Amino acid sequence: MATQVKLSRIAISKILLATDFSPESKNALRCAISLAKRYESKLFLAHAISGAASLPTADVWPALPDLEQPNAERNMAQLEQNKELQSLPHEVVMQAGETWEVLSRLVSDQNIDLIVMGTHGSGGIDKLMLGSTAEKVVRHATCPVLTVGPCVRVLSLDRFRNILYATDFSSGSLRALNYALSLAEEDRAELTMLHIIENNAVSDAELIEWKRRDGERLRHLVPPDLDLPSQPEMEVEVGDPAQEVVRLADARNADLIIMGSHPSGAVATHVPWTTLHHVLQHAHCPVLTVRAA
Repeated sequence: MATQVKLSRIAISKILLATDFSPESKNALRCAISLAKRYESKLFLAHAISGAASLPTADVWPALPDLEQPNAERNMAQLEQNKELQSLPHEVVMQAGETWEVLSRLVSDQNIDLIVMGTHGSGGIDKLMLGSTAEKVVRHATCPVLTVGPCVRVLSLDRFRNILYATDFSSGSLRALNYALSLAEEDRAELTMLHIIENNAVSDAELIEWKRRDGERLRHLVPPDLDLPSQPEMEVEVGDPAQEVVRLADARNADLIIMGSHPSGAVATHVPWTTLHHVLQHAHCPVLTVRAA
């Protein structure tokens, strides 16, 4: 039986938005601004210029290709014209280097509580995500990562109303549980807790027992003092985890999916990168991932 969870209030005092100035990044900015308002956070707007030596100071600018610096500065200036952003404490960071190297330094130096990033559409998602920037961020970031994918509708969120928490009972998903509980309580959201059984090559009696057992495990994850408008809904489904997460998120009209992630080198689990990749690519709402310790 899973250990009873004790709810601890999350703090999001510093948010790092990783932007490449794409439409997806602008959608991610809306989400970052919404969270910064609610949690009174400072927002860091970060853009990494790859293809140049990774140096952390402004001395790198003369070595950059002629167009990269002015284009980045112009795009960042346009982004800063957002009226809602102007009312928030924020800081612009533009450094040369690979994106994950820049973000990793910022997370460490600034004690970032949350990374927010957008991902590109079907034309570039494989190049962006598989074995690349987003995978490194999701796998290695020591703080949670909120990803706004190419299928996410335009965001204008004052709060999360329906949250779907998907768990495989691994250490990453159990760390993610506290965020699901805390965000649901903070926003007075409806919470659905989901576990997916992958192997259905068993008898009907065995499947019924598996679903009963896993339903009990889900219920045991809810602390008795959780204060929500209604009791969390428990769902145990059978099928492909990636497809079931997206399907149920749509069925429940979820505006946030919360899942655990696993660092590179971890053994295969119910939530390997291929599952996360599918969810990030096809989900119609943002996805919050929390890495295993």
